Amino acid sequence: MEGDPFADDLKVLAHLRGYPDDLHRFSNMIKQAHPRGTSALRLVLGRPVASNSLVAAVCRAVADGVPIATAVEAAERFGVPPAQFLAAIASRPDFPRPLFAAGHRRLWRLADLDAYAARA
Repeated sequence: MEGDPFADDLKVLAHLRGYPDDLHRFSNMIKQAHPRGTSALRLVLGRPVASNSLVAAVCRAVADGVPIATAVEAAERFGVPPAQFLAAIASRPDFPRPLFAAGHRRLWRLADLDAYAARA
């Protein structure tokens, strides 16, 4: 992570669009962290987090500089609604494995999605 640490919080927020509970949770962390001069991303990464946390998975990817897409973002790239994307595209046996999966919350490397789209 280089530059403005708060910029990474904005990247995380952008990825949480479409997940209102996770967006709300991370927004509350921003309210706690920013007045203390730290980023919410660092706050999340500094805590023991459940492995089924989309927020933690997005924070790890942003901190590592890995371009990612959530199921909502991937659905937009494929031009279909998220439910249809998960049921008809992401469920295909040749579709890339997500970095994170818990219910309808999924996260992929952007490069994996682009490579799949180029083959399809």
